[in-house]
Amino acid sequence: TRTPFDIPLLLFLAIVVISTLLSANPNYVSIWGNFPKVHGSLVSWVLYILLYFIAVSNIKTQSQIRNIIYAYIVSTTLLSVLTLLYYFNIYVLPFDYAKTTLFNPAGSSFASSALMVLALPLFILPVIKPGKLLAVNLSLGLLTLYLVTIALTGNLSTYVATIVALIIPFLIYTKAAAKKSLGLLIIPVVIALILAGLNNLSNIKPNPLAKFKNNYPQEILLSPAASWEVSGKSFVQNPFVGSGPATYLFNFNAFKPLALNYSKLWTAKFDTGFNEYLTVLGTLGGLGFVSLLFLSVIILGFSWKSIKNNEYQSAEVHNNLPAALALSSILALVLLALHPTTVVTTVITLMILALLAASHKSTSKIEEISLGIKASRIKDQNVIIGDMLPIIVFSIVLLLVIAGAWKTRKVVLADYYHRLALKAAASTKPLNYDCLNNNLKTPQSNGIVAYNCLVKTEALNPQIDLYRTDLAQTNFAIANAIALSKGPTEASPSGSLTDDDKKTIQQLLSQSINEARTATTLSPRNAQNWEILASIYRQISGVAENATSFALDSYGRSIALDPFNPTLRLNAGGVYYSLKNYDLAIRFFSDSVQLKPDFANGYYNLSVALRDKGDLQNAQKAAETVLSLLDPKSPDYKTASEYLTDLKTRIATGSAQESQIKAPAAEEKSALQKKGTAPKVSLDELKQSPDKIATPPAVKK
Repeated sequence: TRTPFDIPLLLFLAIVVISTLLSANPNYVSIWGNFPKVHGSLVSWVLYILLYFIAVSNIKTQSQIRNIIYAYIVSTTLLSVLTLLYYFNIYVLPFDYAKTTLFNPAGSSFASSALMVLALPLFILPVIKPGKLLAVNLSLGLLTLYLVTIALTGNLSTYVATIVALIIPFLIYTKAAAKKSLGLLIIPVVIALILAGLNNLSNIKPNPLAKFKNNYPQEILLSPAASWEVSGKSFVQNPFVGSGPATYLFNFNAFKPLALNYSKLWTAKFDTGFNEYLTVLGTLGGLGFVSLLFLSVIILGFSWKSIKNNEYQSAEVHNNLPAALALSSILALVLLALHPTTVVTTVITLMILALLAASHKSTSKIEEISLGIKASRIKDQNVIIGDMLPIIVFSIVLLLVIAGAWKTRKVVLADYYHRLALKAAASTKPLNYDCLNNNLKTPQSNGIVAYNCLVKTEALNPQIDLYRTDLAQTNFAIANAIALSKGPTEASPSGSLTDDDKKTIQQLLSQSINEARTATTLSPRNAQNWEILASIYRQISGVAENATSFALDSYGRSIALDPFNPTLRLNAGGVYYSLKNYDLAIRFFSDSVQLKPDFANGYYNLSVALRDKGDLQNAQKAAETVLSLLDPKSPDYKTASEYLTDLKTRIATGSAQESQIKAPAAEEKSALQKKGTAPKVSLDELKQSPDKIATPPAVKK
């Protein structure tokens, strides 16, 4: 079936494929997404667009369209009721994970409210021009329910889309009867406005909704200005097809504006822009942006014509379906412009487009074509001819589906075992299951269960860097736990480590480094992978030769990918401080406070490094800055105040005695970091130090 949306969708998909092939990060990230998030990847877009073509080719009658819409209304109504209950902290589902306001069947509060917004035209138009879809009273009741839910749980994007859904009918339907019917919408709208006001204006007292609003989670989006800066710089670097699908997180790390470090979101990571257009510009480049804009223009034009045509239909032939679906399509464009998409909103939007196209097809406004040869046209009865093209296509698709299902089975199983590992790591009770052996008679320690589940996870899907870093950190945690429990103590200076313990520690550390390094190979643009590798190297510096050099090199590579991250600079400075290289420690601590001038921790470490170098005057200035940034009631203020007092005493007396106060960034965090706490280990990966440590340039003042 041909539709106006075919060419724009196929064009967009072609650019996604080309962008993946030419991606600056050619690995599973662009193909499968930034796990566990798959949305935005090549695989997701292939499935979304394939769903559209399957749907539009198989939905042929008005009754089929109505049945799908009824299913949509029923499921969204249940979602609305459940969302309201959760908003008021009434947890009706029996599952442990569902007993929190963070739980949402649609995946997020935006996705659930967006589903309701896209359904609004199905209730608004039957009120204005009664038809066969829904009765007026039922439409008003459902409209009230949805508007109340949106008012309480929605955000700016869904508020604006709701206003558009209510305004367009006023602009289009100018006949007296339609205007009279529009008056019926006043009561639901007024109720929603009152609730939205109470929900968002916290200074109104008394406000019974204030506590519920504060407890209900809302997504935090990257601001339009910051999104434009990230997407614009990414576009300049890769102007045609971008950096690849699902790579916005890497672009954010590389190009985020320095101003974010002045906000409360300075530690946040964003894997999408403010809206879908900016996200596509950053990941799929100019061609992707133009193709999405082209699709939007086609949708807008086709939908507007459908709504206008609906106004002039007579009562005898009146059908609300095309106009309602057209208005929903316009609302989907509004949401695209004000919020990034999710799995749920993308699927529903494409299904609405398919239903819109099918509703016109069923009234013969879109030509249905067949490329097969009809047997009825053949006069020769001795020749058996049927419609072979669908059979050929079906056979090819069936083979692809079987192969894809086998691959997807492993992907899904791997994610399942990964979640079991996370559950084990977070549990405080011994567990009686093990991903490698489900017939356990005695409970296993949580660390061993998590380790075995991660081993199973990686075996099923070895291409995901997240699984590698989790397994690396688990290996290290187990090794550290052994060294801590059996290492030297005051009662036993030599410790109680056996030869088997030493062998186990060496094996675990070797596996830890291998997994972390593999993660950096699988996703080399992921700054967090390099940071985790650096942290592991740093924490084994007491037992492995050259580990410190590798730690500094990995920190340098992480900083190159995330140059405005003050924490990375602070950690690198801590390593140099532990080596008593005060000059480089001061440089990195200075970088951290240049990037974030209100970074109290950075100033404190800088002051200690300046003091130990002998620059007591500048050390005092930095310490005074620390106090000016801290809350006088906080424990940190007391610690900083005591340090400043000690520093002033040293200046007054000229004392050169070594202080017990060290830079916190250099503190030892593991039993394997302090020399002599565990036996030396020989790791093949560390036999040679890096030829040249990746050291980023200093931050300009």
